[in-house]
Amino acid sequence: MNTIPTTLDAGTVPYTVVGAPKPGGGGEAPALSVVLLNRGSRLYRGDPIAELERVGLGSVVSVEPKPESLDLEALSARHPGARFLLLSEPASPGAQINLAIRESRGPYVFVLWSDMALAAQGLSSRFFERLAERDILCQAPDLFARGGEQVPAAASPAFNRSSLKVLSLPPAKDGTRSLFPFDYAGIYSREKFVLTGGFDARLSNPYWQKLDFGFRAWLWGEEIRIAQALKVSYADAPTSEDETPDECYKWFWLKNLAPSFRGDCGAIGPSRFWSYLRSRGGGAPSALGEFRAAREWVRKNRFRFRTDAASLVDLWEES
Repeated sequence: MNTIPTTLDAGTVPYTVVGAPKPGGGGEAPALSVVLLNRGSRLYRGDPIAELERVGLGSVVSVEPKPESLDLEALSARHPGARFLLLSEPASPGAQINLAIRESRGPYVFVLWSDMALAAQGLSSRFFERLAERDILCQAPDLFARGGEQVPAAASPAFNRSSLKVLSLPPAKDGTRSLFPFDYAGIYSREKFVLTGGFDARLSNPYWQKLDFGFRAWLWGEEIRIAQALKVSYADAPTSEDETPDECYKWFWLKNLAPSFRGDCGAIGPSRFWSYLRSRGGGAPSALGEFRAAREWVRKNRFRFRTDAASLVDLWEES
């Protein structure tokens, strides 16, 4: 895994799409389409596509990790505006989103899970106007647990000495900044998502995959903010995640914490190799190859950088 993807297509898993035609196949693309990620048993989760249709969101790409359990003919007949993306092998949530956003219609894509319910009153005409006005990478929802408690969905970075800490806080106001979209949920600008390269499909740990995506977005001048008018509730408790540094963490460190910003571009200096050895916990033979791959990736994307990790966290704490 000593290469780093630079485009949305990297790490694509084989899949098949069943249902309504792709863009260009007839009909006007909606302003907002939906990517529905599925988890839990279909038997017990009801019909989330029907709920989305009820609130006026009928253009849906439903990602199905276990297509063998589906009655596709019945589903397509019941939901003629939906498309079903059938995976032929397991894929991380970020990899699923990459595929589904590529297949989605319209300039904005709302990523939701099958165990989430959207409060329809938030989707007013004024809300859709503000989507274009804000013109940011992702507007994440204000999330609530089953009992109505607000989920601490705003991720805020801080440094404790030289170690990065990510604090999870309830959003204090509309437009609160978040380092990444909690549980991947949010309305993404399709164009900006593609330009940032999407989620790194190689990172199997969802926590580090989201943190890599969000950190890279902020370093490259994009924004992720919470829209409090967009209220989403869980049918049950939010899924817990493993935040232990692992193989995915090292790539997050190389791509996001190692680069410095000088003049008008980002770069990783050769001396950062020793910091990398310490951060990954030893001098494995593959460390030099990984470090060189990261330096090359940063070199290719050097003019995308607008800041570095230290400056981002300093300004975050001041705002």
